[in-house]
Amino acid sequence: MSMDTSKVLPSSSNEHVDAKVVAEKEIGDNLPPGYYFLPSPSQLIQLYLVQKILGLPMASDIVKIMDSVEHLDPDQLNLDEFKYSRDKEGYYITKKVERKTDEETTIKTTTGYWKETKSNSHIFNKDRQIAGYRNTFAFYQADGKETGWRLNEYTAIPDIVPADALSDTVRAKIDEYVACRIRFKTEKLPEQIIYDEEIETDEDEDVDQ
Repeated sequence: MSMDTSKVLPSSSNEHVDAKVVAEKEIGDNLPPGYYFLPSPSQLIQLYLVQKILGLPMASDIVKIMDSVEHLDPDQLNLDEFKYSRDKEGYYITKKVERKTDEETTIKTTTGYWKETKSNSHIFNKDRQIAGYRNTFAFYQADGKETGWRLNEYTAIPDIVPADALSDTVRAKIDEYVACRIRFKTEKLPEQIIYDEEIETDEDEDVDQ
C-alpha cells in the first residue's frame, strides 16, 4: 500500500515536484535516478519518528536509527551514506539528550558543542494541526568559533498518536526519541536562493535557520 511520505525532488531541475514514495517493503532506500530525499518536518515526525516510537516500519530506511547523535561532532557522522539526500545532509532517529530547562541549552561533543539558537517552534501538518516542535542548534568549535553546521531536532506530541495506541510506554518514548536533520549551511548564490524558495514551499521547512 502506497502512502505520501516525503517530497522527492529532481536534483537538476527548477520544477517543484511532489512524488509518492511507497512503503519500505516496496522501495527501501532506492529512489529514481536524479531525485533526492527531502521530507518536510511534519512528514519526518509523523512518518518516521512516530512510526519508530510505535514500533512500526518507517516510510523508508533512508532515515537512520542511531544512538547519541547529538553528542557527536558533524565529522563523526557518515553523511556519505545518505546518497539520496543533499550534499552534507543527513537524517536520524535518536535518543534525546537530557538538558536543564533553566539554562541556555548546549550539548557537548568530542571537540565542540551544539548551541540552541531557536526553541520549540511549532510544526504543523497539512491539516494545520500541531504535529510537534523543532529546536534548532548551531555547532561551535571548542574555542567558541561558530561553524556552518546546523542541527534541527524534531519532537512529536501525544495528540498525533492514535488514542488506542497511546499507552504509558508510548508516552515515555515520545519524551525519549527525537528526529534530527543535520546539514551544513553554505552561502548561496542568488539563483540558488530562488530555487530553494521554489522547492521549499512547506511553511514548516526552514530554509536558512
